[in-house]
Amino acid sequence: MFFQSSRGILITLVVIFMAASVFAQTPDAVVASVAGGDITRKQVDDSVAARLYPLQQQLYAIRKAALDNLITSRILEREAAARRIPIEELRRQLTLGEINVTRAQVEEAYTQNASFFASMSPDEARERLRLDLENQARMKHYRAGLEALRKKWTVKLDFPPPPFVSELDDGISPAKGAAKPAVTIVEFSDFECPYCNQVQATLKQLMESYGSDVRLVFKHIPLEGHRNSLAAARAAYCAAEQDRFWQFHDALFASRNVSTGRFDEIAAELGLGMAKFRACLNSEQSRTAIVKDIETARLFQIESTPSFIINGQVIKGALSFADFQRIIKRELGQRATNKQSSTN
Repeated sequence: MFFQSSRGILITLVVIFMAASVFAQTPDAVVASVAGGDITRKQVDDSVAARLYPLQQQLYAIRKAALDNLITSRILEREAAARRIPIEELRRQLTLGEINVTRAQVEEAYTQNASFFASMSPDEARERLRLDLENQARMKHYRAGLEALRKKWTVKLDFPPPPFVSELDDGISPAKGAAKPAVTIVEFSDFECPYCNQVQATLKQLMESYGSDVRLVFKHIPLEGHRNSLAAARAAYCAAEQDRFWQFHDALFASRNVSTGRFDEIAAELGLGMAKFRACLNSEQSRTAIVKDIETARLFQIESTPSFIINGQVIKGALSFADFQRIIKRELGQRATNKQSSTN
C-alpha cells in the first residue's frame, strides 16, 4: 500500500512538473515535430485561441482585482504613515465630507422600493433608506479621496489584459477603420434585430470620430426567432464576396425590409453580378461562414444582439455614443500609459 501510494505521489509530481514546464515555454518553443516539420507552442495556442480567451479573461479579472486591492493597501499604508495615524483612522477621514440626504430623496427611494419593505413599518423603512443613502454618500467621498491619493502617490501600471484573439479579426470577416488600431470593436449583429439597427448610427458616428484609432469587425449571429435573419446574413456575406458588404449592410438596415426579394433589389442597386450573387446565397460556403461566426459567438457566451467585444471585453446591448466613447478613451489612455512605462 505504501509503495502504491508513493508511486501515485511520484506520478502526480511528474505530471505537475511537466505541466509547469509546458506553461513556462516561450511562444516559439517547439512542442512537437512531424516529419521534420515543427509545431510551436504559439501554433497550438492559436488553434484554440477563442476557447482559451474567456478563461484568460477570468484569470485576468481575478488578478486585476487582487492587484487593485494591493495597490489600495500600499497607498493607505504610505498615506497613514505620512499623516502618522492608523490606517483605520485614515479610512474614516476619507469618508468625511458634506452629506445632505433630503426628505425628497428618501421618499423617492421608498417609492421605488416599497414592495421590498412590505414587512416593515413605513417609518422604519424610511429610516433604513436614509442611512443607506448616507452610507452611499460616505463611500462616494471615500472613493474620491482614494482617487486623489492614487495621483499623489504616482501609481504606474504595467498589467495589460490578455492579448486580443487574432482570429476575431481574421481578414475574412468584414472590417473597416484603422489598419493598426488601438481599439478593436467586434460587433455581433442580426439584420432583423431592431436594437442592432438602432446602434448603427452610433457606430457610424464612432468611426467618424475615432476612425484613425478604431477598427470595426462585423460578425453574424442570426437569432432563431427571426425568420429571415439567417438568409440576410448569407446575402450580406455574398455581397462581401463582391466587395460590397458595407454598402449591402447599410442598405439592408436602412430598408427595414428583410426579405429574399429585397436582397435581390439591393444587389441589383449595388451593381452586383446577379448570377454569382444568387449562386452564393445557396452555397455551402455562405452557410459555413455564418456558422463559423455563430460558433465564435457561443465560445464567448454571446447569445443576444447586438453584442460587442472591445479589446477583448465582452459588452452586451446597444451602447450609446457616450458609453463607447468612455471605453475608447480608457483604452487609449491605457495604451499611452503602457507606452510611457515601457520607455521609462
